[in-house]
Amino acid sequence: MIEIRPHDVLFFRESRDFTAGQAHVGRSVEPLPHTLAGAIMGALFARRAYDLLNLEVGNGVKKKPSNGEWRPGFSIEGVFFHDGSSPLFKMPMDIVETELGIGELKPYWPLKKEEPAVHASVQGKRTLRFSPLEGFVGKEFLMGYLRGEPALEDLDLLRPYLKEERVGIALNGLKTTVVGMFYRTEFLRLDEKSDKRVRIAVYLSESDEEKLKAVLGGEGVLKLGGESRFARFEFKDGELPIPEALEVPAGGTVRVYLATPVVGKFEDIKTTLIKKLGNVEFLKLFTGRRLKVTGWDMVERKPKPLKYALPAGTVFWFRVKESLSLPGKMSVGEMTWAGYGLAFTGVLG
Repeated sequence: MIEIRPHDVLFFRESRDFTAGQAHVGRSVEPLPHTLAGAIMGALFARRAYDLLNLEVGNGVKKKPSNGEWRPGFSIEGVFFHDGSSPLFKMPMDIVETELGIGELKPYWPLKKEEPAVHASVQGKRTLRFSPLEGFVGKEFLMGYLRGEPALEDLDLLRPYLKEERVGIALNGLKTTVVGMFYRTEFLRLDEKSDKRVRIAVYLSESDEEKLKAVLGGEGVLKLGGESRFARFEFKDGELPIPEALEVPAGGTVRVYLATPVVGKFEDIKTTLIKKLGNVEFLKLFTGRRLKVTGWDMVERKPKPLKYALPAGTVFWFRVKESLSLPGKMSVGEMTWAGYGLAFTGVLG
């Protein structure tokens, strides 16, 4: 994996415009996978690794498409915050907060309806009053959750970054303040004060990691996020944890947990998951606000087409019609080469 440690705070642009003097507060969002892919590509371009980027450089820069669509000569499996021992995963959205404590959503069928309703289960007690639970979890909790055995009593809710606000002004040629150009920005600072210093981990296949390391070296510096802030990268040993394969009997409930955002339309994503799983029927979706996936195309010199993604932590439920074997992980949706579309499978206990 590539471990990335920023030298200072980071800023990742919201999808809406922010112009000092017009909007007085600019807020950072969490980094999306293609942002890290772009930072790595920028470092490769600076080292003139054009072949690895599938670019032709002559009078200008041109993309070399493959099967009608351009992509670089490497792919990212996933991008995560990392605490030094484990990647940190978004809280599954069917784990919720209630007046009884943290609970797990369960299906039930009122009045024999085909579509199930849900209640929260907390230590054997049921409640219909619950709210979303924000934060991150470690590998051990997630793997237990996917086995149908979430350790809710020992849940350690993690927050890998702090929000840090700073004030800025704009100066004219005389070094005096431009009228109306007093503004605030909200940055992300990775948590380095706790006993576990948080960093960003980019997971690649072993062959791609070797190709990148041969060009970039074992460590170095790249530019990341808004304002192109410097961050240090280093290649380190580490494999992405993958859930174990499970056998699910007919009548059981499969969970599909999105470990990274998935780009595409909901119906297309659902259809793909059903095809990959086998003889199952869709029950429920637990998700949040869709993410806007966009950016600036440095080669074409124009904005990239706007796409939408289901956020990491989204959970699908499917009912199994006949026994099946779960694959552990799947890729689904668009832009999977950039770290999108990594889905883990598990069961609802």
